[in-house]
Amino acid sequence: MSNLYLIRHGQASFGEENYDRLSPTGVVQAEIVARQWVNIGRKIDAIYMGSMKRQVDTADALVCAYRDKQMLVPEIIIDAAFDEYDSGSVFEAQLPGMIAEDPSISEKLPDIFSNRRVFQLLFQEAMNRWVSGDYDVPGVTTWCDFKQRVQNGMQGVMQTQGAKKTLAVFTSGGPISVVVQEALDLTDQMAMAQSWQVMNASVTWFKYNARGIALAGFNDIGHLELENDKDLLTYR
Repeated sequence: MSNLYLIRHGQASFGEENYDRLSPTGVVQAEIVARQWVNIGRKIDAIYMGSMKRQVDTADALVCAYRDKQMLVPEIIIDAAFDEYDSGSVFEAQLPGMIAEDPSISEKLPDIFSNRRVFQLLFQEAMNRWVSGDYDVPGVTTWCDFKQRVQNGMQGVMQTQGAKKTLAVFTSGGPISVVVQEALDLTDQMAMAQSWQVMNASVTWFKYNARGIALAGFNDIGHLELENDKDLLTYR
């Protein structure tokens, strides 16, 4: 069987104008992943990454670490199939309906980026509405379309790379949850709930062959925990 590692990007810049870049903590997280893989001498046959800057920069940390130790750097492929969904557009599209159902939400909006708990509660509600498919908005990507995009991308990776390979895909929580969903046959709602557990710079491990894909390890953050710094354990 082949080994497939999905690495979530390091912490992005929550609440800032340009979210799609690593925070200082995210930079350190990416370097820790890279250092661990160098230390264990993990050989990789191909590296895939989404096109988002936070994904690319997390992957670049690994590439640089391998090159610094004169380890083989495999083929690197950018594939937008592994980009995160446009959460901003989804949230904005769902918000009017949420406010119509609960007008008190309007009072919470000024605190949305300064209060992480408020943000997470509203964000989860919006994403759950989106996943249900009952509140699709014209011009906004549906959950089904997003899921199909990720599944097509993953099928392309597995078919292209074939058997007895070790692959790394640098991506985000949404795509990781879609692959977990396929491996465990989860419902859409369960897949979205699982996505909230995917931590920054975590590693989720799958095995696959021509018969399918299986989950071997989920949301591993042991490399971060070894640093004995709780500030490195982040979700957003």
